[in-house]
Amino acid sequence: MIRGFLLLSIGASLFASSDYVPFSKFSKEKQVEYNFIKIEKNSNEKIPEVKKIKKTQIRNYKKANEANLIKKSQIRKQISQNTVNIKNSEAIKEYKKENILNTNIKNTQDTFNKNFSITPRLTYSYMQVNGYHSGKVDLKDEDNVVIPEISIEYKNNIVKVEGFSTKTFYDNVVIGGEDLYTKASLYKLSYLYKYQNAKFGLAYNRYKIKWNYLYSGFYFYGDDKQNFPSAELHLNNSDENLKVEYGLSYGRNSDVKYAYEYYITLGYKIFKNDDLVIQAGYKNRTIDNDGSKFEFAGPTLTLSSTF
Repeated sequence: MIRGFLLLSIGASLFASSDYVPFSKFSKEKQVEYNFIKIEKNSNEKIPEVKKIKKTQIRNYKKANEANLIKKSQIRKQISQNTVNIKNSEAIKEYKKENILNTNIKNTQDTFNKNFSITPRLTYSYMQVNGYHSGKVDLKDEDNVVIPEISIEYKNNIVKVEGFSTKTFYDNVVIGGEDLYTKASLYKLSYLYKYQNAKFGLAYNRYKIKWNYLYSGFYFYGDDKQNFPSAELHLNNSDENLKVEYGLSYGRNSDVKYAYEYYITLGYKIFKNDDLVIQAGYKNRTIDNDGSKFEFAGPTLTLSSTF
């Protein structure tokens, strides 16, 4: 009924329109398109078959089971353990390198400390300063003298510095009964080589003397300086807490006829490793400078320490 109504409506509409097209003029396809007629199916018409999808079997597929899961877990654990072992091995190598480096540094420091030492000495001497001039004048006076000394030793090589100065007054020795004042100093820089209980080498000496006196109401001044080399030999013997040292040196130059030194001391080691030693002895230094000879000699008391 509805379809008939639609047909009548469409027909009336088309009739009223100037564009009216008779039904007979519609093609079969248009009639089907506008649902005027139905398509009758042909039972003999074949419908194309849908191709079946060929099933492909997945080979080597193993269903997960408990044994496989345990095996995989063990493999992961082994890989993790190997990784930890590698890291630990690298850490151990680094530690060993650092330990070896620290050990080498420590051994180097220990070796250096063992071969290196410093020995300061401080000597007091009640020194007689005797002067002789061409056999005409004999000068005799005493002075309290402090003699500092320091030795630096590395392996068998020793560098030593020492020196002293004196002030003396000679009464009524100048012609006319005048007095003579002198000031003398002697400094020495030595290089010594140590072999067993002996030390030998060379030294550079610097000798200086000044004098002044009053004559006929006038002051007269004079001085003399001499630099000369000397050969050095020093020996020592130790027995438990006792220590004996003795030695000599000899030098000269074009103006210094000769300059010699000799000494002997007996020491007591307060500590067996020579950390602190007290010594008593005698020392003589004599310099003949162009006919004017001075002798610096007297007993000595020395305190020394090695570190």
